[in-house]
Amino acid sequence: MTWLDDLTAQLRQAADALWGEVRERGVMPLLQPIAPYNSPGILAPAVAIGGLLAMVLLSGLALATAGGLVLSLLGLYLLLVEVFGVSIELHPMAR
Repeated sequence: MTWLDDLTAQLRQAADALWGEVRERGVMPLLQPIAPYNSPGILAPAVAIGGLLAMVLLSGLALATAGGLVLSLLGLYLLLVEVFGVSIELHPMAR
């Protein structure tokens, strides 16, 4: 068994456990805050909404960072090819 097979088996087990919980209890218990933030009143929904907003914000930040990386790599490629005349060739079926 290679490391990739082992990783695939572990990810499959984690996904099966998650889907088992979702089938048994539904999705809502996964979105509720845990102790000590699950106190009754206004605090529990505020913490849940704040956590969801933080996840959305951090996901957007990650996407923006990935876009910046792609843009800088494109600029580096154009600089190497157009200014310095470096030829970059990729052969997918090279022998």
